[in-house]
Amino acid sequence: MKSEKRKGYIAGLLSAATFGLIPLFTVPLMRYGMATETILIYRFAFATLMVAVVMIVKGISFREGWKHLRVLLALSTLYFCSAFFLINGYHVMPSGVATVIHFMYPLMVALLMFLFFKQKMTPRALVSLVVAFAGVVLLSGVLATDGILVRLIDMGWVAFSGFCYAVYIIVVNKSTVGQIPKWRLTFYLMLFCTVFFILLAIAENSLVLPPDTSSWGLLFLLGLVPTVISNLFLVLAIPRIGSTATSIMGVLEPLTAVVVGVLVLGERLTLSNAVGMVAILAAVALLVSEKGEKV
Repeated sequence: MKSEKRKGYIAGLLSAATFGLIPLFTVPLMRYGMATETILIYRFAFATLMVAVVMIVKGISFREGWKHLRVLLALSTLYFCSAFFLINGYHVMPSGVATVIHFMYPLMVALLMFLFFKQKMTPRALVSLVVAFAGVVLLSGVLATDGILVRLIDMGWVAFSGFCYAVYIIVVNKSTVGQIPKWRLTFYLMLFCTVFFILLAIAENSLVLPPDTSSWGLLFLLGLVPTVISNLFLVLAIPRIGSTATSIMGVLEPLTAVVVGVLVLGERLTLSNAVGMVAILAAVALLVSEKGEKV
């Protein structure tokens, strides 16, 4: 039992750490001049192909009924918006700051469950929301003389990416898609997202081939590491340690993004930004640690 829990904790940490590496692959591609939608086309296309290969090897059927496909289409739309607005945020603010704002989604889940499903809002949840709001204010730079000023509208769009992911989680929990094998669910999500981004790129006239071998490599790693591998470790972690413990370790996602941004991508991190990020991470950890250990 201890061995299984140890494996679960390791898998949870690896899931969070690999997801936090998204800026490591996307920011250099944006600096090469690649549009957001083009980057995401290749990210999800590579992920779709990898998942399809796994399904073929495991003998998992691709057949799915129209009832579930309609829900999958809605989920893919939410996933599409979440990915698009998060990576767009990397254009206008440090990647670590954008990732932390996006990571407010557990708080949004709690708020939405309270508003629409009458789930009790505990004092701890209320404190978490207040602390998170204070963190957003600090992140905006409006209270600092040397901070990185981030426009509220830009923060709003990145927060919307977290909101879309929060709705995505709720729909997964409240709909019948839980009956779909995880690999098939992932395959259709990645496939539909690829189609959405292709249509957007055609409309924006921004669909281009990667400029060099290095770009191809970054796109392949973007599809593999923070997409397929991250989801695989997530699937391994939850049954062993529960969703609560896995969510707590998810705090490593934005921390990884901050470290990558500062040490690898040369982004600035001021005291105001650092305190704001710590406040949001503390708020999320306070919320997700409220329930029992294995839920």
